[in-house]
Amino acid sequence: MNIKLIATDVDGTLVADDHLTIPPININAFRKAKENGALIAVSTGRPYSLTKRECDLLGCVDYLILSNGAAVVDMHSAKVLCSCYLPFKSLERILSVFEKYPLVYEIYADGAGYITDYTYEHYFEAKGLPEVFLTEYRKIMERCDSPWDIIRTKNVEKFNVSHIPDECIEPLMKDLSEIPDLVYSAGYKGNMEITAVGADKGNGLKWLADFLGINSENIMAFGDSGNDATMLEYAGYSYALKTGNDLAKEKAKFITTEGNADGGVGITIEEWLKSEKI
Repeated sequence: MNIKLIATDVDGTLVADDHLTIPPININAFRKAKENGALIAVSTGRPYSLTKRECDLLGCVDYLILSNGAAVVDMHSAKVLCSCYLPFKSLERILSVFEKYPLVYEIYADGAGYITDYTYEHYFEAKGLPEVFLTEYRKIMERCDSPWDIIRTKNVEKFNVSHIPDECIEPLMKDLSEIPDLVYSAGYKGNMEITAVGADKGNGLKWLADFLGINSENIMAFGDSGNDATMLEYAGYSYALKTGNDLAKEKAKFITTEGNADGGVGITIEEWLKSEKI
């Protein structure tokens, strides 16, 4: 296993179930891998502003694949190396559809996350995530008077819709299906992530690998859910977390022996380092 690049998802993979804590074994393993020549990439559905904390905790990240592959960023310079933004004509139609439903959603644009007043007020009941995480998350999100102002002035990477009411899922999907060139993925039940065609974690990782001159068989990747599937399919040594969903496990070459809360990522990296006698 000549691993030159390690890519990891964040939620459900790198962090524990509180979405904030990185198991110490993960931090130590990534730092050790970095010391021994591997490049480190974080590949997440989050934008830059919601990922920086985790990268700072790791202290060894080289590249970011953000908003499900909509942007590839050099962590050292903060330069966007590659992007696949949603076209304006699609943005207008998406917002027009959203206005028909009681949706809690975020707009990820130019590395930041934006929410409407309605989303801010309904965050805790809709997100279904630990309150301590949502409290921190909401502090970082930027409130906007109108989502229309965001799409007119910024490069939009992704829409993240949370806990769609059951009765809205079918009509919402029907309306959105009439808008061409969109990609849908989900991190959990009732969630919908919308990006442009070409923006997914697999394409983001492939672009980065080509940019660095690294073959897929020299890449190790970790993920746990549907939005990780393309990345797990691409990487030569891909691992779905033991606690991951069925699609992630189907696409990955291997499954970790432990789940995210128990440092499944770090344990796997440590095993690789030992096998290399590092």
